[in-house]
Amino acid sequence: MLSLNWPASSPNLNPIENIWSILKMRLHDRRPRPRGRAEIREAILDEWDLITEEDIIRCINNMPERIEAVIAANRGHTRW
Repeated sequence: MLSLNWPASSPNLNPIENIWSILKMRLHDRRPRPRGRAEIREAILDEWDLITEEDIIRCINNMPERIEAVIAANRGHTRW
């Protein structure tokens, strides 16, 4: 098993941040948009269930590219 060491507080190097982005994008694209706390909660749970294993693998597989971007940015902001 491959293990990578990186700063715990670096969102550029945390795959869950990409999953949150997928979730946010899918919620934004919903029509009609959910309104009210109950509808928003239901929409979040529905969209969370639709995140696939392929979505997760894609976020993990681009780790080398993200690491290179962080190094190139001298730990600064990246597109990730």
